[in-house]
Amino acid sequence: MNILVADDDRHGRFLLNSALSQIGHSVTEAENGRGAWEAWQRDHHPLVISDWMMPDVDGLELCRRIRAEEVSDFTFIILITARAGKASYQYAMDSGVDDFISKPFERDQLLARVRVATRILGLHEKLRLANNDLERRVHERTAELERALRVKSEFLSRASHELRTPMNHILGFAQVLQWKGLSTKQEANVQHILASGRHLLTLIDRILGVSKSNPEDLVFLEASSTHRSTPNPTEAKPHKMVIG
Repeated sequence: MNILVADDDRHGRFLLNSALSQIGHSVTEAENGRGAWEAWQRDHHPLVISDWMMPDVDGLELCRRIRAEEVSDFTFIILITARAGKASYQYAMDSGVDDFISKPFERDQLLARVRVATRILGLHEKLRLANNDLERRVHERTAELERALRVKSEFLSRASHELRTPMNHILGFAQVLQWKGLSTKQEANVQHILASGRHLLTLIDRILGVSKSNPEDLVFLEASSTHRSTPNPTEAKPHKMVIG
């Protein structure tokens, strides 16, 4: 892992570099907070170990700048400080600091903090990858759903058209029959055909409406259920039709 070390004390940077290099990490050194900020902007180091007290840009200001620029990659920040007291630590953590090392630091303490940081960074990376995979799956499923809805809409639209055409023919022929002199029973049969055909056309129109509507726009289906109390021509008792 490439670790950014910021300390205005050359001896402190040397000790940090030596300890971290011995356990396999590469180190980028910065003489002050401004140099560390410029280095982090170039490479976005996952772990930053910084002295608290530095001229110009101190460790807290460096931390605030990093937190303000983070997008998806997480940076773990360890602050080296000679300050003591709960209030100082709380103030630093409110600025975004993740952990502390007392100054002058002990090598074992430093390496323990780095191991913790490495584990946390690993968990963050796994979480980031899992989120990316979840977003990809959601995008794929959404695209599949949109394709399925388009196919459904096209099918219902075509089916409605194919049903409408013969039904209009049936209604047209029934209306032609009305022009002839029909008996009372024959007239009743023709009216039955017309009523049933118009009812089927209404159902076809509703199917077409469903295919083109969003779920929240289908309130008209609720209204249609109230019409069930009226006699349905297609549900009338069948009787022999006499025509001609």
